[in-house]
Amino acid sequence: MTLIEPGAYATDFASPTSLKLSEDLDAYGALRQQVFANSADIDFGEPKATAQAVLQVVDAAHPPLRFFLGTEGMPAARAAYAARLAEWERWEPVSNAAQGASTRQTITARG
Repeated sequence: MTLIEPGAYATDFASPTSLKLSEDLDAYGALRQQVFANSADIDFGEPKATAQAVLQVVDAAHPPLRFFLGTEGMPAARAAYAARLAEWERWEPVSNAAQGASTRQTITARG
């Protein structure tokens, strides 16, 4: 099984003819601005280029669990994981202190 995570494609999905917006609600104003600002710099992919990539994954002897389609996924994942690692590393001394005095134990299954 592979989870395919597609990026943005040059389709009619977000065009003025298909994009229908409700009335602005003040509670979502900042989020709406952020979404539209972030989407201004997206490189939209060519939908026809997708088929060969998907078939390559399907035919692979050992397909990946997760697979990005397009160029947007990897940079976003790298940034997200770098931020997580940085936070975990900042808190590593506190995390390690929570271990206390370690004791080695062997876990055995009951038959």
